[in-house]
Amino acid sequence: MSKDQLVGPNQANIDRMLSRMRFAESSFESNTFCAAKWLTLHLNLQNGWQNSCHHPSQHKVKVEDILQNPRGLHNTPEKKEYRRMMLNNERPKECEYCWNIEDLPGSHISDRTYKTTDMEWSIPHLAAIKEAGANGNINPSYLEVSFSNVCNFKCAYCSPDISSQWVDEIRKHGPYPTSWKTGDLNYLKKIGRYPIHHTEHNPYVEAFWKWWPELYPTLNTFRITGGEPLLSKETWKVLEYIEKNPRPDLNLAINTNMGIPPKTVDRLIDMYKRLEGKVKSFEIYTSCEASDKAAEYIRYGMGFVEFNNNIFRFLEATGPNSRVNFMITFNLLSIPSFQEFLHHIFLFRQRFNDTDAMNRIPMMIAYLRWPPFLSMKIAPKYIKEKFAKEIKAYVTEHAEPEPSKQLIRDGEIIKPSTGRFYIEEIDQVNRLCDFMMVENLDRKGLQRDRKDFGRFIEEYDKRRGTDFYQTFPELSSFYEECLKL
Repeated sequence: MSKDQLVGPNQANIDRMLSRMRFAESSFESNTFCAAKWLTLHLNLQNGWQNSCHHPSQHKVKVEDILQNPRGLHNTPEKKEYRRMMLNNERPKECEYCWNIEDLPGSHISDRTYKTTDMEWSIPHLAAIKEAGANGNINPSYLEVSFSNVCNFKCAYCSPDISSQWVDEIRKHGPYPTSWKTGDLNYLKKIGRYPIHHTEHNPYVEAFWKWWPELYPTLNTFRITGGEPLLSKETWKVLEYIEKNPRPDLNLAINTNMGIPPKTVDRLIDMYKRLEGKVKSFEIYTSCEASDKAAEYIRYGMGFVEFNNNIFRFLEATGPNSRVNFMITFNLLSIPSFQEFLHHIFLFRQRFNDTDAMNRIPMMIAYLRWPPFLSMKIAPKYIKEKFAKEIKAYVTEHAEPEPSKQLIRDGEIIKPSTGRFYIEEIDQVNRLCDFMMVENLDRKGLQRDRKDFGRFIEEYDKRRGTDFYQTFPELSSFYEECLKL
């Protein structure tokens, strides 16, 4: 996102963004146009799957399509067909995340608007999109790449193709007994999604490094993800390349679970300092969507105190221009402690936002769609109503900075409070809660997902030594009902 979308958003910035969206749609004569279909690439090199952003389902890149032309990692036949549909004012089904938001009552801004109107990697490239059309090859200006699935976490909503810890568990215990046979390695092999081991030859990684010299000079934003990318040697290789080949106009980012050992945090801080002045920005993105024991349950392998301490260390050591962005994948298990989690973000902002104009701890909220049995949508109405009301009230109450209040530590006044939630964040919370309350019309699917939830959690506790009842007392009655199904 551009600076005016991440740093102290206000209504004037929202209005400018909507004006740019109207301009883009009129330029392409399409109310379904999204620049991300041309300009962004989310690429998993461990198995060759990709998508245009993190919302649509991924599709496979064929090895034969990249042997002679590594641009095929981005410009796949599937993606070109979706581009054609958008230019014809059609809605690709894979983009239903945004269509769901846009179809809600009232006025909500979907991620299609945020992505299309970005002033750094999107708007300046609209002419290149026109030139490429639906079938032309175009280099992405925004690239997010995963080199391997090596990871020290096995999050509840993750899978073996993303986490090596998941692979080890499924090899030992087999898939989970859900309708989807969650984690089934044989199915992943059948569809070509089984990850290539990081020690084996990987044609997708090979194609990436062939493409990299051409791609690197034209990128606006480059994000490295995983697995846990800081455990991959390829991550440090590409960072060292950037250090030796400075790009003062490049926005660089790493998605990390921040549950890494202290020595790896130190290495990250050192690399951040070595790259100062050699890139335009270097940001950290981390994921969490609940608090304390609930977060540790969802993001198995996490120590919540360690997670917060690592974030604190990074922000304190890297100075006032660094950022740690929270990527929130809101799911059923987030509901009870989400308000408390938002309060953690608020406290970080009080400590590290020296001025209201510079938000060092941004957050972006997405709702989980897969696996469906962990979706917020399957929770009973009384639970959703109770917590949606509390969550909305919390961000509304903390929408304005309170300069009269002082931040005090050990009896000493540090600085005026600058913690608050911004306009577009409040909209994200409101649209999340509104969508959560939309009635699920597929009763058969709802029963299936609730039954799967009971089966999954029962097996999860057995395999991992966790205790759902102790961690989520607010959801215990619902869990019992699911087990009876």
